[in-house]
Amino acid sequence: YIGGDRAIHHTIRLLQLFGGVIKSTPDDRKIIPKRGIFGKSPWVAGRARKIKGDLDELLMSDILPSWVSMCRHGILGKTGLPRENEIAPLFVSLRSYVNDPAKPVTWALAFGVHAMLTGVLETDHSLYKVMDVSRAVFDNYFRQIDRAMLLANNEEEMRHNQSWLHNTSMISFLKNLGLDVYCNSAIWNPVCGGTTFSYTTLFGNLEGGCAVIDCQAQLRITLHLYHALLINGIIRRDQIPMLNRLYDCFKESKAIWDGDLPRRGELVKKFWVCFGLNHVGAKRLAEQAKRIARGVSQTISNVDEDCRASWKQRKMHGIEPSEIATCFRRVCDRDFHDVQDKYHTAEQKKIARGTEQYLFAVRLNDTLDSIENDQQLLALNLISCAAYLEQFVCSLTRVLQWEPVLKSGSLIIGEDMRHGFAYLFAQHLLGALDFAQNPMEHEFLGVPLGLASSTFMNCFFERIDSSTVMWFQSIVYE
Repeated sequence: YIGGDRAIHHTIRLLQLFGGVIKSTPDDRKIIPKRGIFGKSPWVAGRARKIKGDLDELLMSDILPSWVSMCRHGILGKTGLPRENEIAPLFVSLRSYVNDPAKPVTWALAFGVHAMLTGVLETDHSLYKVMDVSRAVFDNYFRQIDRAMLLANNEEEMRHNQSWLHNTSMISFLKNLGLDVYCNSAIWNPVCGGTTFSYTTLFGNLEGGCAVIDCQAQLRITLHLYHALLINGIIRRDQIPMLNRLYDCFKESKAIWDGDLPRRGELVKKFWVCFGLNHVGAKRLAEQAKRIARGVSQTISNVDEDCRASWKQRKMHGIEPSEIATCFRRVCDRDFHDVQDKYHTAEQKKIARGTEQYLFAVRLNDTLDSIENDQQLLALNLISCAAYLEQFVCSLTRVLQWEPVLKSGSLIIGEDMRHGFAYLFAQHLLGALDFAQNPMEHEFLGVPLGLASSTFMNCFFERIDSSTVMWFQSIVYE
């Protein structure tokens, strides 16, 4: 509602007034408000009944001065952020306002700030609780990332992986959206806090997370093993909650599965296709794995010239967030080609179909539904998952006694040990689960592959506390 004691023209007038303050304050000077001019100071939540008058002091003395500092000297400075127009249009409008305060106040800015004030008014009695919980969730996310970076630093190849280093650095930079130097009511009111969470989730955790969770092929290796153990009946569907969630969330990823989930007899070939080999090379290696599993060949030195030629031509595809999260596709890609109208009656559709208001309502409702449906994925800290998955793969190398073989250089197939691991993983472990008569007891290097891999997988992920990989979860507030 934008009339009466919530009149938007009053908000516009205050923005125009504050624009003069911005214009007269040099960039290297901080705006120091004269408190009490626009209402009782300090402003306290719990006593506001209307926007006009009751929230003027909050806007003019707390919110706007903080946003000027953030836009002039903080993360929302001159350069801008990736995807900010799609995810954080309010922040873009505020920066434009700060950079050119002499321009007329735009309707986009007016409605954005008015929505901010409306959010404060609607949550007035619980505002401090909302802000405290929001900050706690935000801080928890970056604590999890700090822990993940320390964890990943224990694994040599992750310490030098450029995708991991670049993307974790970029994601960690988003911590500046919640710096303590800014007023809580400016950055953690419901609208601004929601915008910060949207940006952190969609750009940081989803887009950035998809770039790191498989940067060493650790996700596709783990999920292909998990799937193989599942279809062999060696582990149960609900036995490992973290992997169960990842398995569900990434089922639609072409990079991980390249279509339908493989059946027994297809595991090795499907893995090699997803690892970037062409179908001819993948089929050839699957046949080799079948001979090994059936006892025709037990050697680990069958990396012939044809295999190396296929390897040089392989092309792995990255995980696209739009494939696994409909809400990302709606918000960031602005893809609405398959939206469904679930809320208008037939009569309403007949009257409103084709109008801009109807189209907006349908797209908005569908986007909100997609956010609800994607909650299982959105709650995961993909950067933390990446570190744990990498630690699992590296530890599995040691458990299966493969490390001496890989370090000896007798299995040279790619640029690093992970490529050699992929070869042993597909040809021997997946090969046993794909073709052996008794996968549990099938041995390689004296280790029963099905038994050892399933037992270690269960033990490893059982000890991971969900609080280290879930950044949205229930908390106790006192």
